Amino acid sequence: MSGAKVTLYHRREFADRAAEYQAWCDLLPADSPPLVEEPSLYWDRQGIWLCMPGYAQPFQPSHGDLLRRAQREGSRTELARACGGAVGDLTILDACAGFGSDGLLLAQLGARVCLVERQRLIWVLLAERARHFAGSQTVCADAMDVLRKDQGDELDAPPWDVILLDPMFPPQGKKALPNRGLQHLRELTQTSAVDQQPQALLTTALQRTPGRVVVKKRLKDPVLAPPDFQIKGKSIRFDIYKGRMIPS
Repeated sequence: MSGAKVTLYHRREFADRAAEYQAWCDLLPADSPPLVEEPSLYWDRQGIWLCMPGYAQPFQPSHGDLLRRAQREGSRTELARACGGAVGDLTILDACAGFGSDGLLLAQLGARVCLVERQRLIWVLLAERARHFAGSQTVCADAMDVLRKDQGDELDAPPWDVILLDPMFPPQGKKALPNRGLQHLRELTQTSAVDQQPQALLTTALQRTPGRVVVKKRLKDPVLAPPDFQIKGKSIRFDIYKGRMIPS
């Protein structure tokens, strides 16, 4: 995982809450979101915000959009269908969680989801966001390390029924990303995206589930390997592979 401490600014009345992340963050009091030269975090009554260089306003992933998506589409979402439709009885590993938009949606639909994020600043934001979603836990670690380690008490209910892979693939040309959240995610992960080795992640993941490995890709991206089947949306698709782990 990314090892440098993150700067977490906070209003003074939230010092005790911010202290929960003292092992990973340098804590500094601030009455309002500061202008920053390095990516940082800020905590106020509305939760944790991401402060990025060059932006006067901080950013926070929307809980409301995610909840509305779950209520409006439920198990009909392409993501849920890729994971098997009715996800309420499933244990899912979201191995490249980012801000958690996919993993937390599955948790909202009833799945037990472990969200893995290697970049420490993103993980702090994700961990606090996940508090609002029952059935979710977060781990700050490299996805490959989690997939390779012996599964024990540290992670819930292994082996997983579904492993979701959504690594940050290199950008195509100069086309702008569709929203500010993805732009920030791209900026924060650009130094580590090239060493995620999506092909190796897929190969390892296939050995760690008897269920499915689901790879999220842009619609026109090449496949990592021929999938067993696909589910396609307007701009993204899910390549689905049958796991090779033999159930005990």
